[in-house]
Amino acid sequence: MRYTRSLYRSLVGTYVALVVGPLAAALAGASGVVDPWISLAVAAVGGGGLGYWMGGGLDVERFATSLALAVPPVVLPLGYLVWIIALLAHNPGISPLTLLVRPATLGVLAVAPAVALVELGTRSVTVARIEAATVLHSFQTRPDRRERLTTYGALAVGLGAIAGLLGVLVLLGQASIAIVLGTLVVVPLALAVLRSDDRTVVVTDAGLAVDGEFTGWEEVESYAVADDSLVVRPRGWFTDVYRLDLSSGPDPDQLQSTFENHASR
Repeated sequence: MRYTRSLYRSLVGTYVALVVGPLAAALAGASGVVDPWISLAVAAVGGGGLGYWMGGGLDVERFATSLALAVPPVVLPLGYLVWIIALLAHNPGISPLTLLVRPATLGVLAVAPAVALVELGTRSVTVARIEAATVLHSFQTRPDRRERLTTYGALAVGLGAIAGLLGVLVLLGQASIAIVLGTLVVVPLALAVLRSDDRTVVVTDAGLAVDGEFTGWEEVESYAVADDSLVVRPRGWFTDVYRLDLSSGPDPDQLQSTFENHASR
């Protein structure tokens, strides 16, 4: 599936609007000259239009596959969390609804289009590389037992930490805000982790793709094929090690032969 340029431009426009709008509102509120909401609306419309225009020249595939380019736009909107924390500190009785409609909350939401751009760009690159190659194996699987245990353990630790923070809010008399934040954070986190149990693997003569992440044979540092598992270690510091269950996948001997013929060259 190839994603259209207009979708990329729309995501860039949305991102710029959500980042610039709240900043303009903050500056207007500090100056006291212009109404913050008017400033937010004007800046969001102008920034969104500028972002849409700039998105036409953005190399999304290069952006998505470069760690140095992809991380800053995703992390930047999280700075608005400082604004939200300040609001909570100075307004102990603030209601969840009031908190949700603050400009800072809109700023944090800019993370969504940034992540979407990275995801769509990565998948676009993967689809293009698969289309240009010969598919040797294609199958559905899941992580092996070791990775599943690690994932569930990390989820339990993360949920425990979040529960502790929400408990502090409850003790401070902010139970309603704790419920809202818990719903917005815990549910998506749990769903994202549990969905990660499914893996789509495509092995080609140019490399292998696991859930939209393509790794060329020249990027494979090591691999191990067993009767019930496949472990692939790509080169680099910030890369995933793929540990896949082969109990219902392709014949391990055929897979071993494919890796020997391509990854070992």
